[in-house]
Amino acid sequence: MNRRGQNAVTFKGLLKKTAPANAGRLMHRARTANRLAKTVSGRARAAAYRVKTDALVTLTKRFPDRVELRRDFRHPQMVAVAVAAAGFGLHAPAQIFAAGEGLR
Repeated sequence: MNRRGQNAVTFKGLLKKTAPANAGRLMHRARTANRLAKTVSGRARAAAYRVKTDALVTLTKRFPDRVELRRDFRHPQMVAVAVAAAGFGLHAPAQIFAAGEGLR
């Protein structure tokens, strides 16, 4: 008789186990795109900032419990997206994070 024991690997368990690494990869991608955007100009800069913003939006949607959104009062059109494990935050357009969900 095959019974699923307590040590059985489940898909949900795998997702839970890999979540911190996946969130870290998304934040790393956003930071790399941000660094690249600061070194180029024109269409390449816009594309790099788009990659950064897409990574931050995905991070916020997939890992809402790990992400902190903060208003930037010096730049009202921007929000700071921070992950505690990363130890830093990045700016993104506030309009992308509509309805102010989770803003502090």
